[in-house]
Amino acid sequence: MRGELYIDGKDAYTDFGVWITEGGYDGLLSFPELVEPDRNDWPDEDGIEPDLEKPTLKPRELNITFVRDVDGRSAGALVEHLSKSGYHLFRIPSLGREWSLRLIQSPAYEDWDTLEALTLRFAEDQPVRPSPVAIPEGGGRYVPLSEYELDGVPLDRYGVMVTEGRDEIMRSPTVKTNLSRTVLDVDGKIYDAGKVVYNSKEVTLKCCLIAGSMTTLWSCYDALLDALIQPGERSLYVDYNVEEYPCYYKRTSGWKLESLRGRVVVTFNLTLEFTVFRMDGIDYLLATEAGELVVTEDGEYYIDLNIYAD
Repeated sequence: MRGELYIDGKDAYTDFGVWITEGGYDGLLSFPELVEPDRNDWPDEDGIEPDLEKPTLKPRELNITFVRDVDGRSAGALVEHLSKSGYHLFRIPSLGREWSLRLIQSPAYEDWDTLEALTLRFAEDQPVRPSPVAIPEGGGRYVPLSEYELDGVPLDRYGVMVTEGRDEIMRSPTVKTNLSRTVLDVDGKIYDAGKVVYNSKEVTLKCCLIAGSMTTLWSCYDALLDALIQPGERSLYVDYNVEEYPCYYKRTSGWKLESLRGRVVVTFNLTLEFTVFRMDGIDYLLATEAGELVVTEDGEYYIDLNIYAD
């Protein structure tokens, strides 16, 4: 229990009689959410045109659940300390990182002496934006070659394996509503059905980040976040249907620290906004007998067999 968590340099167990319950670290791990960018949404064109010239991050709110030593002091000692003005520095040696948080919600005063576990809610008003870092060569543990590339970089370079995503990728977006009008004495409505265009759509990929150490995990973590929040649209290439989709980062959710022993394993959901998505048919591309796609001599374009079909 001792040495697991320090708050403003004080040992949480020794000084306050509490420790973080299993899974209590998870809320600290999530990426900050992106502030929703301004956009143009043209009624006669697929998708949207987001303004991503300067992406900004939202402040975070998170829960931490503590277990109280029933035979020890009241939980009030912890709450009273956290209720002091200013931010409080949380340092977790096993994670190798610290966070500056402020308390925004705590249990009722009369429950401080009776609760064996108490959940406190905190705010991180200024999420830390990672410094530009080199793209890592994986997390130091085996991860299968990824079928997904972010701006041309396979996700396994970040130690990330996508465990679910195909159904989300292939799901059709909703259709935009065209101009329509109703007439009081006429059944139904008059609808402009001259053109069908699609909305943008959210896609959530279930991911697993695998690293050989916490230091390597944070290196992969920071590099991925840095790549996601760069100015401009991102490009997600999907190998199994040979498609590339313009998108931008929105948020992550469901972070869970699965393992700290032997290897570090973290699972999470990554949500992207596909700005344009349309599949009008099947593309047939020239490939070798080994299944490798053939490109033009300059190496920039695949050879589309549709243009040679009768």
